[in-house]
Amino acid sequence: MKSAIKKIIPFWLGRKLRGGYQKINGLLYSGDSYYCPYCKKSFRKFLPGGFDLPVLYEKQIIGAGFRNNDVCPRCYSLDRDRLVYLFLQEKTTIFSSPLKLFHVAPEGCLRAMLSELPNLLYVPGVKYLEGYYYARQTHLLDITAIPYEDESFDVIICNHVLEHIPNDNLAIRELYRVLKPGGWAILQVPISKVLKTTYEDPSITDPESREQVFGQFDHVRIYGQDYKNRLENGGFVVKTYNPTREKWKSNLTQYAINPEEDLYVAYK
Repeated sequence: MKSAIKKIIPFWLGRKLRGGYQKINGLLYSGDSYYCPYCKKSFRKFLPGGFDLPVLYEKQIIGAGFRNNDVCPRCYSLDRDRLVYLFLQEKTTIFSSPLKLFHVAPEGCLRAMLSELPNLLYVPGVKYLEGYYYARQTHLLDITAIPYEDESFDVIICNHVLEHIPNDNLAIRELYRVLKPGGWAILQVPISKVLKTTYEDPSITDPESREQVFGQFDHVRIYGQDYKNRLENGGFVVKTYNPTREKWKSNLTQYAINPEEDLYVAYK
């Protein structure tokens, strides 16, 4: 049904309709309890988001599960997107330095911001065709065989992607290959607090079983506390950041980020 509607409604009209709905939604939730750095609007609350599945609670997966105050009602940024923004703002020079950035599976809010920065050479790409917006504006690729030369990018953002990739070790090596020496990559995934090692089973292929076992129909594993080691085995030097524990200067309550979520940044 959704694909049929997309064929009927012109691209430009679809964008206008969504824009009108976002403005109305923003007004309905207006207030000053929460703030979204992407649309730069304040709200009395964010929308709930995430899945409510037993495995997500059993495995205590950070970055997954049902969450109140997760989704911005105007631009639809998630708590994990706002975590990335905080890191970019407080720990990098991405808003001013001339950099070439590779953005895998670009989130709409983050893409809109980064693609407008005049100092960045912004290169977006996704593994799968995700509707007419991406079909018109994004390069399709397989991140286990990235079609760019060695050491092409200063920065890579690959946020909640690797849990979808069957051969994530190859994808990690490819991301390392195309990153320049001295460059850095945000490589965020959902991570279990209780699993010491990552759980995966290639024999589980149907969407319903994957949802029950991994917590989402298109996930192929649950990362454990060995995730950092998996990145390091691909060549990276990995550092984790946590704005809450490190007491960053921003008003973290207003951003409604998950205080338990660490940000994994991989350096070359």
